[in-house]
Amino acid sequence: MMTEQPKSHAIKRGFFSVAGREVHYRVVGSGPPALFIHSSPTNGSYVVPDMLAQADAYTCYAFDTPGFGLSDPLPLAEMTVADLADATKQAMDALGLPPLPVFGTHSGAAIALELGYRHPDRVTGLMLDGVPIFTREEIEPWRESYFTSFDADALGGHYAAAWTRFRDQSLWFPWSVRRPENLNEYDLAAPDVTHRWLLMFFAAAAYYKPAYWAATSYCEAAVEAARGLQVPATFTATEVDMLYPHLKRLPPLKDGQTIEGIGNDHGRKRALTTLSFARFGSPGAALPSEPAIVSGSGIKRQFVMDGARPQMIRYAGDRSDPPILLLHDAPGSSLMIEPLIGELAADHFVIAPDLPGSGESAGLGAQDEMDAYAAAMWRLCDALGMAGPLDIRGIGFGASLAVEMAVMAPTRCAALAVDGLLLPSDAERAEMLDRYAPPVVIDEHGAHWGRLWHMLRDSRIYWPWYDTRRIALRRVAENFNAESLHDWTTEVMKQSESYPHFIRAALRHDAGARLDRLRVPLTVVADPLSRFAAAYGDRLSARLSVELR
Repeated sequence: MMTEQPKSHAIKRGFFSVAGREVHYRVVGSGPPALFIHSSPTNGSYVVPDMLAQADAYTCYAFDTPGFGLSDPLPLAEMTVADLADATKQAMDALGLPPLPVFGTHSGAAIALELGYRHPDRVTGLMLDGVPIFTREEIEPWRESYFTSFDADALGGHYAAAWTRFRDQSLWFPWSVRRPENLNEYDLAAPDVTHRWLLMFFAAAAYYKPAYWAATSYCEAAVEAARGLQVPATFTATEVDMLYPHLKRLPPLKDGQTIEGIGNDHGRKRALTTLSFARFGSPGAALPSEPAIVSGSGIKRQFVMDGARPQMIRYAGDRSDPPILLLHDAPGSSLMIEPLIGELAADHFVIAPDLPGSGESAGLGAQDEMDAYAAAMWRLCDALGMAGPLDIRGIGFGASLAVEMAVMAPTRCAALAVDGLLLPSDAERAEMLDRYAPPVVIDEHGAHWGRLWHMLRDSRIYWPWYDTRRIALRRVAENFNAESLHDWTTEVMKQSESYPHFIRAALRHDAGARLDRLRVPLTVVADPLSRFAAAYGDRLSARLSVELR
């Protein structure tokens, strides 16, 4: 997957609450604030290149708009761009942002335009890249075909369909109208670009239609907003953009509002953004803020920075309760253990991170060993103010990390629980290092999605997953629910390049030898579905006397 930051600019991420919804945002740079609004069905990562181009002069913010990326949707079955603009204003207010320049692209440009029209006191000017101004006659014929519903297939067939849908989006606009006159005047998107679109679409698939349709059907309201706009604005689009002809649909503009040509040069667009922002001004200051982690109902999410690396956690329970650090199995993320998080939150304050290189957490290096992962987890605890002894529970590959943490800092670990522990023989270890976590190679026809899905699904059938002989059948009642398998596949695919790193570190790690140095109480959790408990339970019992529960 494409990286989100160069070495010179660390992108911070966080969640905050707005009207009972969780809003996810990115922020990068220094100086007065500026806001960037992404298109649909993408998320804030899509405008990161535009943010980085301004990050030397501005503190650049991007919210995942409602229902996209990691932001909760609005509680509306139907909505308008005005609803989305008002939600953006509420998010600005929640972060205490002053009036600022705003960049918006495509549906994000629609939201930005409406924001400037409805709330002119909250913006100093608008840089609008491709405002959609369709006519009703244009959009009605493809309303239903363009905004397809998404349903995960228990047999994995949805990956081929989704890949073709986004490959076609690179060929035609709208993608569902495959006629010569609808061909896009640019090259077919590279496979890694189509892959990224799939990731962004899967994050929004359950909620994207009302908000995306609102921007597409802006129509007369877009002209009304442009006609009534009282703040400075720059309108632009590249000449190959399907929305480039819409620039001619704008009404007469006021002083300080211009249409600027940029040819097909995205560099010129970013230079124009720099000039426009300077013209608009940003008189306020970006207020320093740290994402809050507080007691509350349900499972919440937050990001914690480890140097320049954002680490996502899920947390639940009362902060006054005894803390427990819950480390998930790999590959996967803490999303896979949400039921356990909720269960343990009855009498613990639960912190469940996405392990480095998993889910939404940035990875370590490919050659880092388990002590580096343990040190990263202890830094996370420090950042969360969890200085006192805490319980640690590890699942599967996460159990190896839990053991290493307890050995590294025994005075900080009150008790250790392992749900399956990796104890292979030397021959098994060598084979698993060679075969267990193969790299994800992006295929031009999208076959890598199906390959990963089959790998994960087979791990619920065989141990290890690549041994498909009868003798390797696990013979347990597992979950083959379509949504569960799809969510798991997507969480792994978020870190398609780095997901093997932690697994390989665990395979290089001798958890058995580390047990000999353990100086904290140990509990072995007897989970009948645990792959490791079935494979290595007898070996663990032979090493030490443990309590089963």
